[in-house]
Amino acid sequence: MGIFDRYNVKVLGTSIKTLETSEDRDLFSKALHEINIPIAESIAVSSIDEALTAAENIGYPIIVRAAYALGGLGSGFANNPDELRDLSARSLTLSPQILVEKSLKGWKEAEYEV
Repeated sequence: MGIFDRYNVKVLGTSIKTLETSEDRDLFSKALHEINIPIAESIAVSSIDEALTAAENIGYPIIVRAAYALGGLGSGFANNPDELRDLSARSLTLSPQILVEKSLKGWKEAEYEV
């Protein structure tokens, strides 16, 4: 809306654009690809049929994450289409969009911030 510019407000620390990029899965994915950092494949969908198609493209096992939900609400793993149908049906009651991602279950994770 331009309010910050109108009143000459300066944002200290992390820029608003960076925050927006880090909170949007698609923008975040594109940003990481630009700097050659690999990530697990992820497809945003809004129906069970779309989830099944996404899982076919990604390959099982997959993890489902409810978009716009804090604390992992609606998340879970699926090893086959039957498990995915049940999980995505539940997750879609919590959010209008779910993320179907390649499962990295069993991998070790190192998180860092700069």
